Parts: sequence; C-alpha cells; structure tokens
Amino acid sequence: MDEDDWAMQEGKGWLDVTVAWEGGRQLVEVYDAVRFARTVEFELDQVGCFTARCLLVVPSVTHENIESAISAIADKGFFDHTQCSGTTPDGLPQ
Repeated sequence: MDEDDWAMQEGKGWLDVTVAWEGGRQLVEVYDAVRFARTVEFELDQVGCFTARCLLVVPSVTHENIESAISAIADKGFFDHTQCSGTTPDGLPQ
C-alpha cells in the first residue's frame, strides 16, 4: 500500500492483514484501541456478544505499528501455537 492507503487505514482504525511465513499464514484482524472499543460496543448492542478469530490491537493502524507488533508476537511464538484463522500452520484448510 502507498502512503495515502495507509493514511486511510489509520483513519478507519482497522485492517485485515495476512501474515505469511515459510510453511504457513494467518489472517490477523488489526484494530486501534478506540475503533476496537467502538466495534465491541456495537456488537454487544446488536448481537449480544463479540467474537474475533485472531485479534491484534495496536496504538494506531500504521505500517510501522503493525510490523513491529507482528514481529514481537512472532518472536514469542504466537504463530507457532495459534490457528485463529482456520488454517493449519502450513496454510492448508482444517
């Protein structure tokens, strides 16, 4: 994405990101804290609950924040143990 795309995503406060590595991939829902709170509140009002498969909350939805956060959780083995996107570590459907 270019700078304008990133600026638009930062303003929206959320973005779906596919994280790929050798042997796998995960879809990650990325939110800033304000948008996340609004989304949870809306879902609670409309549906009565909130669910998310693979959620990452960052201070703001910028390329730098997302890359830094994903790197940090990957270094801690997050993607080794989660199957939050419905795929196996090798990216094949369950």
